[in-house]
Amino acid sequence: MAARKTAANRYYSGPPSDHFDGALFFNPDGQPPGRFADLLKWQLNGQRSKWPASDASPFPQAKPATRVEGAALEVTMVGHSTLLVQTAGLNILTDPVWSLRASPLSFAGPKRINAPGIAFADLPPIDFVLVSHNHYDHL
Repeated sequence: MAARKTAANRYYSGPPSDHFDGALFFNPDGQPPGRFADLLKWQLNGQRSKWPASDASPFPQAKPATRVEGAALEVTMVGHSTLLVQTAGLNILTDPVWSLRASPLSFAGPKRINAPGIAFADLPPIDFVLVSHNHYDHL
């Protein structure tokens, strides 16, 4: 990759590396983003229909304990990035998503094809929520 003069990154000020040029992170072997026309072509030519409408979850629904005390550890996979981590009397939920779609809109965006590993009504009281980053599929 040719060196280029870039402005500083407002979120990270570390040294340049093979994935960071001093301002932007990138995948050296990656593909550049496609054009908007490519997205429309994908949306309109029937390619979307190849995604299944539903699928059996590899994580059977569980009803977790209210609390797990001491050094014991229970981790229940809810789906995608959502986990319920129980240890030391604490219930920690990561990147919670129970909605039908990972989107700010109820009618658009990626649709869930299998049920969450824990029904929302079966969640124990949650002490902490960890959100790894600000994407709708993690919030």
